[in-house]
Amino acid sequence: MKKILAILLAAGLGLSLAACGKEPEPVIEKTTEDTTVTVTETKPQGWEGSYQSSDTEEHFTIYDVTDKGFKVEFYHYEEGLLEKFDYDMEYDNEDRTLASQIGSADDNGGWEYCFAFGGPRITVTWQGNMQTYNRT
Repeated sequence: MKKILAILLAAGLGLSLAACGKEPEPVIEKTTEDTTVTVTETKPQGWEGSYQSSDTEEHFTIYDVTDKGFKVEFYHYEEGLLEKFDYDMEYDNEDRTLASQIGSADDNGGWEYCFAFGGPRITVTWQGNMQTYNRT
C-alpha cells in the first residue's frame, strides 16, 4: 500500500518535473573492431543534500548517492524525542524518483519509509502518513 501511495505521489511530482526539462545525459560510444555501441550513462542527480520538515523539527541528510540508492541520516521523533536514525535506501523505479528502505516492511519492524523526489522537496510516506521536507 505504501509503495502504491508513493508511486501515485511521484507520478504527480513527475508531471511537474517534466515541465521543467532535463539536462541531456552523457553519451559514450564504445567501438570494437566491427561494432559501435552507444551507452547512455545515467547518474542519479538531485537527491544529495539536507532537507527540513515544513512543519516540525524533523530533518534528514542524504549522502553516498549511487546508481542503486543512497544513505539517509534521519532525525525524527520517536516516543516524543527527536532521535537520529540511519537508513539505507534503494530506488524503486528506473527514473530514480522513488526510493524506499532496503528490504521489505517486515525486515524493518513492520514498516518502511518511502521517499518521492520532487526537485527542491522530498515527500516521505510511512504507515499511511505523509510529510514534506524542503531542501535547505
